[in-house]
Amino acid sequence: MDSLVVGLLVSLASVLCLAFLFFLIYRTHLRRLRAGTIRSATDSADSPRREISTISVPVRWMAIRSANTPLIREVLGVSDEVAVPWSESLSRAGEDFLFVSGPVDGWTLVVGGRIPDPAQDVDALYRWLNRLSRELGEVHFYSADRVLQFHSWVRMDDGRVTRAYAWAGETQWNEGRPTLEERLLGFRCRAYCEPVEPVAYGEVAPEARNTERVVLLARRWSLDPIVASRRLVQKEAVRSEGDDSSRG
Repeated sequence: MDSLVVGLLVSLASVLCLAFLFFLIYRTHLRRLRAGTIRSATDSADSPRREISTISVPVRWMAIRSANTPLIREVLGVSDEVAVPWSESLSRAGEDFLFVSGPVDGWTLVVGGRIPDPAQDVDALYRWLNRLSRELGEVHFYSADRVLQFHSWVRMDDGRVTRAYAWAGETQWNEGRPTLEERLLGFRCRAYCEPVEPVAYGEVAPEARNTERVVLLARRWSLDPIVASRRLVQKEAVRSEGDDSSRG
């Protein structure tokens, strides 16, 4: 009887040790995956950090899964008078305009102060995105205010919300199940009316981490706005040099 109990205890200990070993392997793999994602979003073999650092991420932007620039401009009501270089669009992203990029890998970026701010009126943002998605298909919205730590991300397809989360001091919008990308990036999405616990000294608030990782989520869902903007600006520079040489 004693030998049977000892055998069972040894078997149980072996199972627990094996489970703990698998947990350590999984946690190490997840950390490496997150670290690799963060590095790849800000650094790559053909994009030196000094080039990327000159391009800032707007507080709010959209990514539309379409390369049909004329149609996007028509649906957004953007006239040809606002067709400015993308580098200038980024510097004017807070103005009361909408700026539409050229296509990048089948996607189009949109910035500008006319994009509704979920911190001001989340219902207005929903109506705006719903209308655009019904006409353009897959539409993404992202925002990241590093000062206030307000952040949000929305993904719509043909007018249907597939995932949405918006935080502005409290949860304003939380629809759909968190995606695999959100879980891998370690986002903390609070439920409606969930109280915010105080942060201990030396710790980083979940809202601050979320805000810093919005760009990484955009990269996985659609486009990294930094890398895409760098490519757009480089194309504009090459085109400008070609125009100058032809005039010369």
